[in-house]
This record gives sequence, structure tokens and C-alpha cells, in this order.
Amino acid sequence: MTEIERSPETLAAMERTMAAEQRLKEDLVRIACWIEASHPECLSALEVQRHYSCEDNEIAHVVPLVKDQATRRLIRGEAEAAFRALGWTIRPEGRDVRSIFGRAQSRSQHERLQAFSEIQKVMRNTEMAPDSDPDPRGTA
Repeated sequence: MTEIERSPETLAAMERTMAAEQRLKEDLVRIACWIEASHPECLSALEVQRHYSCEDNEIAHVVPLVKDQATRRLIRGEAEAAFRALGWTIRPEGRDVRSIFGRAQSRSQHERLQAFSEIQKVMRNTEMAPDSDPDPRGTA
């Protein structure tokens, strides 16, 4: 097998992208725990869709896996606000996406409570922040 030569810049970019992907997966589960605690018995999982060639901090769509449409819309709004508060940008562009799923059930009860507390704190701090725009594109 032939070894592929990559520049230090390319290797650093690949490491940043892998770290961002791992952070997204962790944030996704934390937000799923927060949503589950806020809406017991509603959420089965939370799906995040990303474009294949997106920036490290970008998400295309947030999709709560909930049967009731009104509840799904409510939870989507809350989950998107939580992702934004954690530094993610939601940028749906109509290109091909891939999905990542997060479930609160993958964590112990202690970890779920800790995640709920962490996201609550982030959301509270975001609400108190001056000049906080819930939509980074300024279209809210």
C-alpha cells in the first residue's frame, strides 16, 4: 500500500475536523439529555444532519425524532438554540447531508442529570448575554 504524503497544514486541518466531529457527537448527546429532561416521554433520539463539505462548526439541520408535529417543532427550536449557544452554526444549504444520531438513553442517569445541568447553565448564560442574536445570520 502506498503512503499518502500530506503537508503539516493538511494534517492539522484533518485533526481539527476530527476533533470538531467528536465535540459535535458529545454536544448532541448532551442536548438530547437536556431535551429528554425537559420533555419526558417525547424524544426517542435527536438527529443532526451535516453537509459533507461543511465547516467544522456547521450543522445543516436538527431533527428531533418525535411523532407529534407540534412537539417536534418546539423541540427543534429548543435544540437549535442549544446548539447555537454551544457555538454551532446552523446553515441549511440544500446539499447532500449525512446524519449523526444522539440518544439520552446511551448515558447513565447521573450523566443525563449532569448534561441537563450543563446545557441549562449555557442557555441561562446565553439569555443573559447582551446583544445575543439567536440566529447568527441575523434573520431571526
